[in-house]
Amino acid sequence: MNWYQHPETADRLAAAYVLGTLQGPARRRFEGLLPQETLLRLAVDDWTQRFAPLLTTLAPLEPSRALWKAVAQRTAGIDSAKAEPIWRRFFSAIPAGALAIGVLVGVMAPALWNTQMSEDSGAQLPASYVGVLGTADGKPGLIVSSLRHGRFVDIKQIAPMVVPLGMRLYLWRIDVAGKAMPLGPLPAGKWVRMPLPETAEKIFFPAVELAVSVESADDTPQAPRLPFVYRGLCGKLWK
Repeated sequence: MNWYQHPETADRLAAAYVLGTLQGPARRRFEGLLPQETLLRLAVDDWTQRFAPLLTTLAPLEPSRALWKAVAQRTAGIDSAKAEPIWRRFFSAIPAGALAIGVLVGVMAPALWNTQMSEDSGAQLPASYVGVLGTADGKPGLIVSSLRHGRFVDIKQIAPMVVPLGMRLYLWRIDVAGKAMPLGPLPAGKWVRMPLPETAEKIFFPAVELAVSVESADDTPQAPRLPFVYRGLCGKLWK
């Protein structure tokens, strides 16, 4: 049995990979095996979800001046003397857990891109829109996805929510101006599919975020009546 087929070894290495402590040739070998080894991919996914609670448990961390300078130097077209205030608008006093999640995305994205998204690959993931929505307390809540030109959206509930009698979950698209557009009520279930009124390209192209509210089952709202219970970024998965 190879090391990557041994559950305990795969679990330990996946934890180090997601945390970012697996470096050098070992990391490159691990990433090279991800496309072929289901056990490793499952272990990486498991550890990604385990580390997600860091988002709400760690104290805020103020990035240093050295970090602002490094960001400016690596960002084409931005004057390092002017970059700090711009970046502070987005990252000032971010919870350390949020930075950790950002690290996880940075760690995971290259491997997943190389594994699934290469246009030269015969086993690529189809062009899709994907939203990852968190709960109000910062935990992973929903994964929303649709083929680029599809007429359906698939929803996986990671953190199911108990909906009061006479109410239902409602999906919204939020554009860059912060305006919410209703997309429709979510069917009940942990893994469900709902129809879209138009193709995903028309609906999700303007989306910056997706969100879910709890609305009356007898209502067809044009604006959310209650605070969102799930909310997160929406992005495209193609080059």
